[in-house]
Amino acid sequence: MFSKKELMRLFFPAFVEQFLSTAIGVVNTMMVSGLGAFAVSAVGIVDSINFVAMNLFLSVATGATVVIAQHLGAGNQEKASNTAAQSIVSVFLLSALTGLGLFVFGQQIIGFMFGGAEPVVKSAAWTYLVCSAISYPLLGLFNVFTGVLRANNNFIASMTSIVISNLVNLGVGAICIFKLDLGVLGAGLGLISARLVGAVVLLFHLLGSPKIHIRSASFKVSFKIMKPVLYIGVPAGLDSLVFNGGKLLVQAIVASLGTASLAANSIAGSLNSIINIPGGAVSIVAVSIIGYYAGAGDKQELKKMINRLTLYAMILLGGVSLLFLPFSSHILKLYQPADDVLTMALHITYLTLACIPIFWPAAFIIPACLRSTGDVVYVTVVSILSMWLVRVLLGYLLVKYTRLGIMGIWIAWCFDWVTRGVPFYARVLSRKYEKYIPARTDQTVTE
Repeated sequence: MFSKKELMRLFFPAFVEQFLSTAIGVVNTMMVSGLGAFAVSAVGIVDSINFVAMNLFLSVATGATVVIAQHLGAGNQEKASNTAAQSIVSVFLLSALTGLGLFVFGQQIIGFMFGGAEPVVKSAAWTYLVCSAISYPLLGLFNVFTGVLRANNNFIASMTSIVISNLVNLGVGAICIFKLDLGVLGAGLGLISARLVGAVVLLFHLLGSPKIHIRSASFKVSFKIMKPVLYIGVPAGLDSLVFNGGKLLVQAIVASLGTASLAANSIAGSLNSIINIPGGAVSIVAVSIIGYYAGAGDKQELKKMINRLTLYAMILLGGVSLLFLPFSSHILKLYQPADDVLTMALHITYLTLACIPIFWPAAFIIPACLRSTGDVVYVTVVSILSMWLVRVLLGYLLVKYTRLGIMGIWIAWCFDWVTRGVPFYARVLSRKYEKYIPARTDQTVTE
């Protein structure tokens, strides 16, 4: 059903969206790095906490994307619209409560997880954390609006919102940091402004959607409507919660190595996100495409599409890695790191450039596809085991019992991609995920 031309039509705006979003994040890190290593470390700490906290409402947005795509694949626009409306209400309430909880317990979380960090780092982290918590309801709406539009294969809308919101983030952040001398608070104010503008832009697109009729949909939350969303979203949220919780614990291990290691970890992670932009774009497209095939009950084309998307991700990531390899040192110097920080970040970058094209697609593109078929339990179990046994435990052992330091963390990180990818690819070969895709001859989606 989706030709190469149609895939490119979906991929291009998703790629632009990922590129701009990541690029602005990198620019923000560069701006903050001018304040010192403490500021980079503080923002890195809060981002780690944010990734964990946001899963409480992002899981519903993820489930909504899959289920709405399935409803549209089955030709049921009424169910798609009601699912969208009720998901918006649910995500807004969850995101507001999450932000409130983070504001109340934020200092205790920072103290517990990063007690070994320097006082100036923890103080700056608290400032940025408050701004993040305030922006949560806006981020919740931003993500659920994006998910609904992507389910309808409208990637142009999300790309447009990312362009506008990131320009706002950059402009407000630059003024607050450099002109008003607000430091880390300036970066937080830019974040709030960007998420507000982005949510408004997406709402405008959503109200004009030809297939998702929000105005006439029921906003009263119904368990019958939300059950399939939660069936997809809760395991996906648990998977992501454990994944990012593990990353948070790894971040705490890194904090024990000192501010220089924290800064190198943040900088290398920032550059790594740039390298992985094509993979992220393929993953975004995969959710709506595979969900549509699952809704239509087209098992044969679905399997072909999983293999095709994984191969495309490998080719794209390989090309980007080759492009970045000779310029890695020059790019890292844009972060203005100290010499020891630059050396550590460069070693990490060389490692990930070698591993990402080979191991990352099977570890993350395939599970995105499997979730969209409804095969969420298997994905969740594999992800949790790999995260805690390999990335966390192995990383801890390499740091504690070897002299690898921060490199030990990233070596374990790459091994985690392998121990995820192998069982996920085996699942595709066995086609056991197909039991979650009953052939549909009517216009309903099994709940």
